[in-house]
Amino acid sequence: MDQEEDAFERLKGIAPRGHHALLGIFNVDDGPDWAELACPFSPDFLMDAGAGLVSSGPVVSLIDAAAGAAIIARTRQWRAMATLDLRVDYLRSASAGRTLYARATCYHVTRKVAFTRCNVHEGQGADPLAFATASFFFTGAS
Repeated sequence: MDQEEDAFERLKGIAPRGHHALLGIFNVDDGPDWAELACPFSPDFLMDAGAGLVSSGPVVSLIDAAAGAAIIARTRQWRAMATLDLRVDYLRSASAGRTLYARATCYHVTRKVAFTRCNVHEGQGADPLAFATASFFFTGAS
C-alpha cells in the first residue's frame, strides 16, 4: 500500500475522539470517493422528549464528519480543512430511537476547496430524511 492510500486507511482505524466520540459516530462503509458514517441514537439528542423531536445538532455533526471522511477517501491525503459552507435540506424529522446514517460523496476537488453531497437516512438509503451539500477549504499549504 503506498503512502497516499495510507491516509484513508489510517482514518478508518482511528477511534473517534472529541465531539465525534461524544456523539458515538463511527465508520460504516467507504469507497474511492465516498464514506458512510453512523451515529447511534441517544436520549440526549432530543430537543423535545415529549414529542420525540431530535435536535439538528447530531444530524449536522454527522454530515460534517461524513463529508470530511469522503474528502479524505477521494484525495487519499490528510489535509487540514475547515467547513466553508454546509446546507441541509430536511425532508422529514429524524426519529427518536433510530441510528442516523450519512453517506457523503466528494465529487470535486480544486487546489483549495473540496465539494461534497450527502444523503442522511435511518438505515434505508432510499428513504432519506435529509440531503446536504458542503464545501471545505484546505487551510494548510498546498
